[in-house]
Amino acid sequence: MSSTSSNPVRVAPQQERSARRLAGFLDAAAELFVEVGFEATTMTAIAERSGSSIGALYNYFPDKQSVVFTLLNQYAQELEGHWKPWMEQAETLSYTEFADLFIASITEFVQARPAYLRLLTAPIRLRRDPAARRAIRVAIASAFRAKNPALSHEQGLLAANVSLQVMRGMMAVYADAGAKEKPLVVAEFKKVLTLYLGSILAD
Repeated sequence: MSSTSSNPVRVAPQQERSARRLAGFLDAAAELFVEVGFEATTMTAIAERSGSSIGALYNYFPDKQSVVFTLLNQYAQELEGHWKPWMEQAETLSYTEFADLFIASITEFVQARPAYLRLLTAPIRLRRDPAARRAIRVAIASAFRAKNPALSHEQGLLAANVSLQVMRGMMAVYADAGAKEKPLVVAEFKKVLTLYLGSILAD
């Protein structure tokens, strides 16, 4: 099943009670996506897990795809928050330290938010806001250029795109790996990213 729907939450919560209910729906959905997968998770199951009515759930989300879209945007914002502190210190880091922190932040995040990997591999196509997607590339490119001022704006963006694709590949392999294999996956991709960053960043 695929969709290009990018509908966010229907109603932005204006009160604390509404915000708590929305968070409850998202937490319930995340748990179910991990436990039974995207396809087996239903709107009814999300409502039941959250302890609310199906009608209340539909007040916030028109469909399951919108729940996924909201979760992925939430996770993307959290991930950017993980990156920001050390990206601001990029100029003082060696490229190996930079690669280590880049990958560590991703792996720590997916361990804390296991639904993120499940949703990335779900049989659904959701497009994030182009402006939001560009913002994260620009942030990473700025960190690269702080580390190596010789990089042009275009080179920085290209390097950011390549690095993000390496990380996306790592997450896909990581998601399919067994518990004992996951550290090996991280180690191998760290080698790849470290070599790549070493070719574009100056010590």
